[in-house]
Amino acid sequence: MPVPPSLDQFRGFFRGEFERAVPELEGEDRIPPRLLEQAARLGVHRLSIPPELGGFGLSLPELLPYLEAAAEGPAPGRMIVHLSNGIWRPIAGYGSPEQRQLVTELAEGRTTVAFALTERTGGTGRDLHSRAVRDGDGWRLSGEKHLITFGDRADWFLLAAASDDRRARDSLTTFLLPRDLSGFEIDASQRTMGLHGTGHAWLRYQEMWVPDRHRLGEVGQGLEVALSFLDYSRISLSACMVGLARRALEEAIAYSQRRVTFGRPIAERDAVRAHLADMHADVEAGRGLVRAAAEAYQAGSGVAAAAATAKLFCLHMVGRVTDLALRVHGGFGYTTDAPIERIYRDARGFWFEEGTAEIQQLVVARHLLADTAPAS
Repeated sequence: MPVPPSLDQFRGFFRGEFERAVPELEGEDRIPPRLLEQAARLGVHRLSIPPELGGFGLSLPELLPYLEAAAEGPAPGRMIVHLSNGIWRPIAGYGSPEQRQLVTELAEGRTTVAFALTERTGGTGRDLHSRAVRDGDGWRLSGEKHLITFGDRADWFLLAAASDDRRARDSLTTFLLPRDLSGFEIDASQRTMGLHGTGHAWLRYQEMWVPDRHRLGEVGQGLEVALSFLDYSRISLSACMVGLARRALEEAIAYSQRRVTFGRPIAERDAVRAHLADMHADVEAGRGLVRAAAEAYQAGSGVAAAAATAKLFCLHMVGRVTDLALRVHGGFGYTTDAPIERIYRDARGFWFEEGTAEIQQLVVARHLLADTAPAS
């Protein structure tokens, strides 16, 4: 069985090659091709893909340290690891034999698949405004998506839309769409506060004809297909939050030891030490919740609540930690010369990935109330 890279190799790539490319990532908002080639050779796309599909076969608990390590570097790196090691799951689980071949290409870094759920004019799940209407042996898709990660270069898009088949269990249906489909407009002009290099894009389609062979899963099975990515994704993103928070703490420790005021490093000040201690406690607590959620995922029980709990805590945790890290840096941290400036901006993107804090609260509360509901 192929052996995955060592954790030291992995961390070294994202803290080394990726870190040195920050000026390009920030300035051009794209990943340099040389980094994509190096990432593929390192095997970042195949960590959790099953060996029979070309991967290393790591379980989700085994994947967590790699996600943390990637998140210590610039945001596009952790996005690659997070997306590649999750998007294969709905394709392998619901795809046709032809569609499943994409997983092997994904493992080798020869193709990129983007997850296209978010819409500006609607929410997610059953509130999607994109529509898929049957037309002969295919569909007519109309609508738009926005903030689609790696939309600038993705070869395929896993896209969910509301369908019109009333016999279906639910209204949503998913499609695996090639980039070159006629009528598919991809506008990579969206710029974000942070996460530079992740190529966010608008997708627009109006009466776009899609052959039925591009449908992923059964008609009306779209929510189930999407959740097969989202349950993993919330745990994966939580691990990335732990990794980024750990990097912020590391930067704060190093700066507090270098910065001297009144003849003493600020690391000797009680207030700064209290900040560092709080940051460390937050990081360790987040790591524990993520580990518990990954184990629930592996066991196949209580995943939704555990994943939402981890993400809810880690959202607040990474915000607190990066806030404190910036305060430890003082005014220097507000300059682009300080890595914490980029880290602070990148951390804010987590609020909007795969469900806001408010969505996680709803999921957790629903499970709490269901568990304590009085017997009828």
